[in-house]
Amino acid sequence: MNFRFCVYCIIILNITSILSANDISADEYRLLNSMSFEELLNTDIATGVPIKQQFAPAVTSILTSKEMIKSGARTLHEALEQVPGLHIYPSDLDLMSEKVSIRGIQTGFNPQVLFLIDGVPLNDLLNGHPGFVFKMPISIIHRIEVIRGPGSAMHGADAFSGVINIISKKYDNITDQVGVRYGSFNTWETWVNQSVQTEELNIGLSLSVMKSDGDDNRIVEQDAASASGPVSTRYDTAFLHADINYKDFDVNLLVERSRDLGLGAGHLHILDSRGYIDRDHILTDFQYTNKDWFDDTVIKSNFSFSYLDSQANYYPRADWREGKPYAKEYVGSLSTGAIYSGINNHVINVKVGYKYGKLDPSQQKNFGRGTIPGVLTDLTDTPFAYMQEETRRNVYAMIQDEYIIRDDLILTAGIRYDYYNDFGSTYNPRVALVWQESEDLTLKAIYGRAFRAPTFGELYLSNTPAFIGNPDLDPETIDTYEVALNYRAKVHTRLNVFYYRAKNLIDYVGDPLPATTSRAENAKDQNGYGLELEMECGLTDSVSVRGNYAYQYSENADTNERIANAPSNQAFAQVQYRPAVNWNINTQYFYIGKRYREKTDSRETLGSDSWVNLTIERKNIFEGLDALVSARNLFDEDYTEPSSPSIQNDYPMQGRYLFAELRYRF
Repeated sequence: MNFRFCVYCIIILNITSILSANDISADEYRLLNSMSFEELLNTDIATGVPIKQQFAPAVTSILTSKEMIKSGARTLHEALEQVPGLHIYPSDLDLMSEKVSIRGIQTGFNPQVLFLIDGVPLNDLLNGHPGFVFKMPISIIHRIEVIRGPGSAMHGADAFSGVINIISKKYDNITDQVGVRYGSFNTWETWVNQSVQTEELNIGLSLSVMKSDGDDNRIVEQDAASASGPVSTRYDTAFLHADINYKDFDVNLLVERSRDLGLGAGHLHILDSRGYIDRDHILTDFQYTNKDWFDDTVIKSNFSFSYLDSQANYYPRADWREGKPYAKEYVGSLSTGAIYSGINNHVINVKVGYKYGKLDPSQQKNFGRGTIPGVLTDLTDTPFAYMQEETRRNVYAMIQDEYIIRDDLILTAGIRYDYYNDFGSTYNPRVALVWQESEDLTLKAIYGRAFRAPTFGELYLSNTPAFIGNPDLDPETIDTYEVALNYRAKVHTRLNVFYYRAKNLIDYVGDPLPATTSRAENAKDQNGYGLELEMECGLTDSVSVRGNYAYQYSENADTNERIANAPSNQAFAQVQYRPAVNWNINTQYFYIGKRYREKTDSRETLGSDSWVNLTIERKNIFEGLDALVSARNLFDEDYTEPSSPSIQNDYPMQGRYLFAELRYRF
């Protein structure tokens, strides 16, 4: 196709970055707490202190809500596909939940990426991810900040290969609007954003309801039980976010209610159209900020509480078999810290905190040990349950100094200490030197160490036909070295090169035959290196292009075998055309390179895949009314992502998806 050929040319000629920034002096660099995000174009994911992205002591990307809307992204994971070095693909362990692989680091349920909502962790205790079939809508997201590389010196456990911080829409950045969207597979969403502001009390509210029957054309030709049929990708979910600001107090509330979430390729890789997951998640965060108690000091204290109730319903192999594992999680966190700028050319950030987590599992099933076949039996608190009640306590302290050596040179150094009651203590340092060589060129040299605590599932799962925990696991660790360049000229270019050494990566390893279970093990050490290139430029007043290319080479440190399922090459290109003031046409191209198999997998290497998205937006049809139409996978490409050998022909991905939406601003 000529159109596709043009897009290929664009990706070769113009590969892009996400956000530009301006110069900053030592005085300007000081806390800057009185300025807005729009004035600063800042990020605080890397330091806890507002700082211009070009000076952040990490490799970061920022996606704004405007960019996400123009791209046609509907959910968090669809937006993340645009970030260099991030590969979004379905989990092979169980239910086709979307995983985020960064720089070839991916195991199990992919718990190596820390997800935050306004700085508060979303990862669950059982499996270490935000939840099965987690579909957060962009209608409640103000921007997304991404760190590629370690973040434990600031954020602690699980900030291993990267950190994704979702900044919600709040009273001071909400556009009051209602919207509705409808598309293929009987998929619809409706949402409302509203803010109320007074002299002292400010309230922001975002509500989204989404539902879909799923794509029944995604056919698995042979599952683990030699059956064929469509993967189950239906969902019915609602998100509510509210924030309240009163003087120095801020309260955030996130509520997720999901029902009838399809099981993808099914539990144990057995297709299950009847099975589903229900989930309720409530997350509250209370923050107090004081700038008046001490000179040159900002005091911040946080208390957060998370309640997660998840219930899975499986119907494996035979019509009469039924399994219902439940899990309730309670997580409370308390922290207090200070940001002090009273020492000339230094910004010192200190923080201490305590976190408590409890997993309360329950289970019913009518097959297996401890049951009478065909009789639904409550196995909770019995030796036959999949897990017993578990708790975890974490105490931590961190200190970081941002030293402005001179106006063009900043040194950031810090260390965090964590103590866990179930595996002991860990120290995670980092150091970064940022040099603004000229008005247009910034260079960074970065070192960081990170760790990941074993999940409760990896430690304590038992009596399951697939996965068994191991209480003797050690935490995963990683040391990463990076050099980054940011050149701000007509073609804004970013290039970063990285090398890492990861140790004790945890994965589920098959027990010797005839056993059918896989046991959690510190399965491997992994080394990797690569680069990420981003470029952006405006060709004319109405045409701009941006894109990125990422290369990674990762291997088992002991055997020198390539890491399976992680693409060595990825590319993204976007052309944005504004034919008139209120029109925008956005075309995106995605390329995923070949993916290697495990040594024990005799199937051929999975080849490369590519697809194109097209989005057209018309603003102000009449005052306040905007419209958008989009085609994802415009050419209906038949592409797949790697599966285990139990599903021979890999996981079929979504075909052409068309949708239209209306938004009314009031």
